Amino acid sequence: MAKKTSVTSPPFNYDKLLWGERQLRSVANMTRTDARDFLKVAQQLQLRPHVTRFPLVDANRALLAIKEETDFGSVVLIP
Repeated sequence: MAKKTSVTSPPFNYDKLLWGERQLRSVANMTRTDARDFLKVAQQLQLRPHVTRFPLVDANRALLAIKEETDFGSVVLIP
C-alpha cells in the first residue's frame, strides 16, 4: 500500500506581492442596457471621475501613490 503524504501551500504575502491592492471590480455580467441605464443615472447625479495623472517617467511615484492610497480615484500614466 502506498504511503499518503500531505502537501501544504506556502504562505503568500498578499500585501508585499500585490502592492497592497484591496479592490477588485468586474463588469463581466453587465449588459449594454445596464451600462446605458447606469450612465443615465450617473449623469443625473452629476458623477464625475477623479483621475490623478502622472508622467510616464514618474511611474514609480504613481505605484507608490496606489500602494499608500495617497490619491483619490484612478491613477493614470501619461506618455
